[in-house]
Amino acid sequence: MKPGAEKAARAVFVRELKEIKPTKQELEESVYSINKLTSALKKVVPKDVEIRVVGSVVRGTQLRGESDVDVFLLFPKKYKRERITKEGLDYAKRIVKEKGDTYEVKYAEHPYARLYLGSLGVRADIVPAFNIDNIEDMSTAVDRSPMHADFMSKHLSTGQRDDVRLLKHLLKVQGLYGAEVITSGFSGYLCELLVYHYGSLTALLEKAADFPLPILLDPKSKASLNDPSLVKRFNSQFIVIDPIDRNRNVAAGVSLETLARFVMLCRAFTRKPDIGFFYGRGFDSGKAQGLLANFIKKTGLDMYVIETKVPDKSEDIVWPQLRKVTELVEGLAQRSGFSIYLSMSIIVGRKGLMVFFSPKEIMKTRMQKGPSVFIRKAQEAFVKAHSGSIAMTLRGDTIYALEKNAHEDIGQFMKSAASGKIVGKRKDVDVRGSRLFVNSLPKEYADAVYAELNEKAPQIS
Repeated sequence: MKPGAEKAARAVFVRELKEIKPTKQELEESVYSINKLTSALKKVVPKDVEIRVVGSVVRGTQLRGESDVDVFLLFPKKYKRERITKEGLDYAKRIVKEKGDTYEVKYAEHPYARLYLGSLGVRADIVPAFNIDNIEDMSTAVDRSPMHADFMSKHLSTGQRDDVRLLKHLLKVQGLYGAEVITSGFSGYLCELLVYHYGSLTALLEKAADFPLPILLDPKSKASLNDPSLVKRFNSQFIVIDPIDRNRNVAAGVSLETLARFVMLCRAFTRKPDIGFFYGRGFDSGKAQGLLANFIKKTGLDMYVIETKVPDKSEDIVWPQLRKVTELVEGLAQRSGFSIYLSMSIIVGRKGLMVFFSPKEIMKTRMQKGPSVFIRKAQEAFVKAHSGSIAMTLRGDTIYALEKNAHEDIGQFMKSAASGKIVGKRKDVDVRGSRLFVNSLPKEYADAVYAELNEKAPQIS
């Protein structure tokens, strides 16, 4: 980064940190809530179960207004897994007593409790796990979380903690934060490791602007590795080895698209630092319908949105299925000769939206590629299978069948897709009887679609 740009970046960071760092009052309230919560747990939890507070609050990397508490109930290894889950949920439920307190069972590798404690004004996750000192003794993935907290608490400097806050906020507003499959972004722990590895946010942004593939990082030794076998071992182009568990890639959940967007973001910021990067390209939701209409007009594309029901399950379960159906519809459209320029999968409440932007095309016929004429059996089988085609033609030694298309335009194809005739039901996603919207949407859908479009195509205005 050039000296002028570096100075500008520091000014941006100082200004933004004032907005996102928890206030003194919030920090004091967090300490009070943690003490009250742990005191309540001590009254119901056996003495051989350790109560450990972990998460960004303990590490000092939380953002303002996000001082939620993660409490681990660490059971001795002599307990069975089923027992710690059952008893952990029971202990959590027993401290929900005050008016305004609620309790919810959530699911990761195993169930845990989420408490909304209105009496304390805090949300707390109560997670049962095993108390281990060595990663070799790990029985569940969550067992290592307290060790993560210990490592980061020990190694992050005060300045680096603030840099993590800035990185988290930057990624949030740019739609790149969150390890959930629907986001495929950067987790909080990954943000901490990256800042620690490079020493500062400025250094991270500079290095990331020139990231080559593959990216192989070992934060424990602060080394960039040159070991192609790791790419094969972890099946990833972006590898950040967990300093606690050497067999784990902390960056495994980051998609290649998310990583590419991050690299482009770093290039843009280091070239010309600006506070606007920390506010994203937001929009007034009341204008979303008009903004979508403007995008359609500018591009000349048609927007097709298939609205289908989705079950009341975790988005981490439903969204990948919705995405697969979206990709299936897109693939079938392309096989029919139609072009899909952009596609998105969005969940709004109990509805799944499959969104497609396509140019206006009339495709009364399509070319079906066959084998080489010199592969006699395959060529003869192809001719027999396509005996009803309009004509046969050759391109070089490859035979093609010119066939009447089942759908003359993309609109007909999307109507058929929305009816369920093309894909029907796939696991939890049942397309049969879905609604199709063309070029206009109800406000609640327009907001969600434009927000997603604004992330996938941030150059639009």
